[in-house]
Amino acid sequence: MTHDTTQAFFASSDGTLIYAEAVGNKHLPGIVFLHGLALTSLVWDKLLHDPRLLELFYMVAYDMRGHGRSGKPETPEGHASKLYADDFAAVCKGFGLKSPIFNGWSLGGAVLADITSHLNPNAISGAILSNPMPYLDPAVVTAVAKPEILDLIPGLSTTDDVALAFESRFKFIDTLFINPERVPVQTKWAWMASAALPKPQTFGLMISRPQDPTGLFKAGKDGLPLLLFTSGKDRHLRAEAEQEIARTHFTDLTVLHIEEGSHTLFYDFNDKYVGEIIEFGKRVFG
Repeated sequence: MTHDTTQAFFASSDGTLIYAEAVGNKHLPGIVFLHGLALTSLVWDKLLHDPRLLELFYMVAYDMRGHGRSGKPETPEGHASKLYADDFAAVCKGFGLKSPIFNGWSLGGAVLADITSHLNPNAISGAILSNPMPYLDPAVVTAVAKPEILDLIPGLSTTDDVALAFESRFKFIDTLFINPERVPVQTKWAWMASAALPKPQTFGLMISRPQDPTGLFKAGKDGLPLLLFTSGKDRHLRAEAEQEIARTHFTDLTVLHIEEGSHTLFYDFNDKYVGEIIEFGKRVFG
């Protein structure tokens, strides 16, 4: 059975338009997917059309503000924590989602801290963090991020060195996968094009915006179900640091660690990733 994709733009609380797409039966429980730094909802395309998931869930993905087809504010005020939560709320309202599971990958994982800080506790039924930056704080970024990704930030954000900008984006895409040389060129080029869409001068705003993790910690203590994916060969983030933060603050925690996994478990270990989401979703939604 094929499922049509519904594409839409929803206005957030500050008027910024957020691009989102939905696939599947809107009467099923929902999962909302959010991509990582520099990329777009395109990275979820295979998952959004996976028949195993579509049998059970209404699948939604959106472009984080500053990325893809969504609006790209150029001021610190345009990247306030509450606005990231409001973006999620606008997408949920637009597609009629009631307390979905939130799935944030990489930088997208930090948006869970925005949601739990600024929305009602019933805004989500559970959370999946896929190789995540747990939340944005200088000490946390230092503990979690590896030098390989930090060294690419100047090139991603440069506004006056075209050669460095392109070189950094090519390197960035390759660091996502276990065997980048085996990734179809169509996929790599599509992801590369996505990485060219954020405004270079806004990278700093997006990765250093202030967050208060108090709401995140409270949600974890109060029993918000969390499924955490980590990888032993993630070239961007440290699995041990991700796990330590989650274990410290979440009482209902499932950790799936794949020692041979990359930063893109959902791509390199697709079957295992899908299976774990299905089991988690069944438990959360009953």
